Amino acid sequence: MDNRQQAILYLTYLLVYSDGEFADKERHGIKYICQQEGISEGEYEDFINNSQGSSERKLFENGIDLIEKCSYEERISAFSWLYKLSEVDGKVHAKEVRFLLYSLRRASVDFEEVKTVAQAMPNLPSN
Repeated sequence: MDNRQQAILYLTYLLVYSDGEFADKERHGIKYICQQEGISEGEYEDFINNSQGSSERKLFENGIDLIEKCSYEERISAFSWLYKLSEVDGKVHAKEVRFLLYSLRRASVDFEEVKTVAQAMPNLPSN
């Protein structure tokens, strides 16, 4: 997996758990993102297994370190998936918004650009 794919795994994981629950619609959304990004089910499962027991801070720092190695366009694309994922369950939780905005700031990515790119992307399936 490349840096962008790994960063997507770290950041989607943190986003969906930021509100304290991992809804089925979010689960389906992540599966779709992985398919679109060429991340196999085995790679996703390995990531989940290897991440258990790690602190949120450590996971976040790993994700940000990986995203910072990406081009600006790759960052925009990765964060566009996160934006789409934040709305997949029909309710954007305040903690998800805070996580997304903080991550964007840390990665030096413009929110308006992310929104524009996300709006042009297909909606994530919710089932």
